[in-house]
Amino acid sequence: MFGIKSSKPVVGLDIGSHGIKAVELNIRHKAGRDAYSVARIGYQPLPHEAIVEGQIIDAPAVAEAIRSVCDKAKISNKDVAVSISGNSVIIKKISLPAMGSDELAESIIWEAKHNIPYPYEETNVDYVVLKSHGEASAGTEILLVAVKKEKVAAFANLIGQARKNLVAIEVDAFALANALEINYPEEVAEQTVALVNMGATVTTIVISDRGTPQLFRDLSLGGSLFIESLRKDLNVGLEEAEALLRGRPSKTVEAFQVDAVLSMNTRSLIDEVEKTFSFFQAEDKRENRIERILLGGGLANLRTISAAFEQKFSVKTTLFDPFRRVHYNEKKLTSEYYQEMAPFFGVATGLATRQREK
Repeated sequence: MFGIKSSKPVVGLDIGSHGIKAVELNIRHKAGRDAYSVARIGYQPLPHEAIVEGQIIDAPAVAEAIRSVCDKAKISNKDVAVSISGNSVIIKKISLPAMGSDELAESIIWEAKHNIPYPYEETNVDYVVLKSHGEASAGTEILLVAVKKEKVAAFANLIGQARKNLVAIEVDAFALANALEINYPEEVAEQTVALVNMGATVTTIVISDRGTPQLFRDLSLGGSLFIESLRKDLNVGLEEAEALLRGRPSKTVEAFQVDAVLSMNTRSLIDEVEKTFSFFQAEDKRENRIERILLGGGLANLRTISAAFEQKFSVKTTLFDPFRRVHYNEKKLTSEYYQEMAPFFGVATGLATRQREK
């Protein structure tokens, strides 16, 4: 989005609050479509509070983690694409009359100035034209995207410190939408699908309706709130709280106590997701309801969360697999990423596929 589009391979680099995820793909053009396979993949934890609420606090530590994940995964390609999310990202759908490209570009500037809560001069602005479901004369639906320039600059400086070449900066939601499209093409084309990616501090929701992305939203909550609740309610340390969230047994805390805290937090998360689903349903008085829910991010591995979503919304809910249509050779690559960590790699995989854009 905010960068140079390239036909050369690009490493998808997801810089999260708790860790760095890196994916490099091989891409072949086969039978009129792109066929993807994982070339290299890696994960590197970050020191606590190196990134807080999306803000880079300890840039040298994060840069070292980027170099480390690439070294360990034997990723020699220095061209990377990164993504950002959170409060500094504004994604807004607007409708404009049908017009030429030059006139559309001028209209986007006007719309940005009136729809972004920051001064226009302090933001980078881009847009995506959505597919039209009606006649061309009915107008055009646009996804307007704005990111604070200071946020873009911080990530650009970080990548420079890591001695990598920044090819593009995306937003998490668009990277996830791309990963969704290549891995679930039939479902996306025929159904209304919601992808809920639950990260450490941000939950990103992408809703695609019959092949057209219709809603992107970031919620400021995620796994960190679960960990903090475990710490406070069960009076345990940070490391033990993180272990409890991963499902590891404790010598000091009963399982039913852990389940009670996790259940309470799951309900709170689902209540916020429900507001987004309700907004989507009410928008334009839609007739199509959400027919499939896919869960990604670290919280997707929580034992009871899929069932909780399914019970709340009465919709089939499964884990999002960013390698479902991406070949993964377990003979050459460690299987832990596919078997245990696949939900973590939705954003990174989506970023890695962007290399094919020209």
